[in-house]
Amino acid sequence: MKSILYATDFSMASASALRYANNLSQMLGMRLVLTHVYDLPTILGTQLDTPFPDLRKDTGGHERKRLIDFYERVIGEEAPRPEEVVFEPVENMSVLSGIISKATDWHVRMIIVGMKGESALKDLVMGSTAKKLIDKAPCPVLTVPTNHHFEKLTDLVYATDFEVEDLKALEKVVELARVWQANIRVVHVTADKKYAGIPQMEWFREMVETKIDYDRIHFEVLESKNITSTLEKYSENQHAGMIAMLERIHKGAAKKLFHKGHVKKMASRNQLPLLSFNERNLQALFF
Repeated sequence: MKSILYATDFSMASASALRYANNLSQMLGMRLVLTHVYDLPTILGTQLDTPFPDLRKDTGGHERKRLIDFYERVIGEEAPRPEEVVFEPVENMSVLSGIISKATDWHVRMIIVGMKGESALKDLVMGSTAKKLIDKAPCPVLTVPTNHHFEKLTDLVYATDFEVEDLKALEKVVELARVWQANIRVVHVTADKKYAGIPQMEWFREMVETKIDYDRIHFEVLESKNITSTLEKYSENQHAGMIAMLERIHKGAAKKLFHKGHVKKMASRNQLPLLSFNERNLQALFF
């Protein structure tokens, strides 16, 4: 059975992401793996491992119970659930490394996290770690804003920069859209719509229609100098339920529209779930 990984810091700000992960896993017939990254308690900077041989086992059991309690409290008794729900906290000094290790263990198809945490004392799942996952995760990452309510997807927006990697990411977005027979609105934002955007979009459309068999893909070029604001307004006007983007890592991306940083900016301020790919994980299996 394929798996989705949900990571939490137990803040109520992450509850929307948990509900999203629970519903999506159930609808896709996938296993839901819940994790929380913790570190062993310390006294005066000395890790309590050797003096207390049962500490690691006891702490792990305690963190697993916290995961179960959090899931039950947020999801409730009557909500539909995936066929299999697994609770696996992970001990690691790095939240990022802990999440990636668990994603690798389960070969997950997607990581789902919330975007805002409630504490600035640690590198929590929400916020900074979510942004790091966009760069480092071995699979697509879905960031869910606080207070977002899961609902059937009728429209998804994919922001393109007309690269070969966009085709690979779009293939994966199509597999998600098929679940609901949702429309995919492929959008490019440019300051020069007439002389740059439109000809390139026609070329990209031909490539997509040649390689991807899905008749609900629409193409549009938007003229604006403000990329993130324009995408937000467009998605709102289309009543889109999700935005998908590709975070590029190659050196030539500095001149590109969605170069390093734009995806994270969208994740920080966006009011919709953001499905992000990076060039490292495009080879990973998806649904």
